[in-house]
Amino acid sequence: MALDMDPERRRKLMELARLQDEWQERHQLDDVEFTPDGADGDQRRTPTLEQQWEYERRAREILGQDPDTGLYRD
Repeated sequence: MALDMDPERRRKLMELARLQDEWQERHQLDDVEFTPDGADGDQRRTPTLEQQWEYERRAREILGQDPDTGLYRD
């Protein structure tokens, strides 16, 4: 990250990174790319549609968007 980055943008990026780490750990995922068999065959754990939607909604909230539509609240 650039040192001159806007503090609010830096905070959001750090929160998104933390969200992804916690989400992957909670669901025991090792393949966040959503493909039916995972990027490396069926030995990898990919998120279900419900798990992916959970992540998407929370990420939208962090970014200041409506969780359902993705539209900015401002």
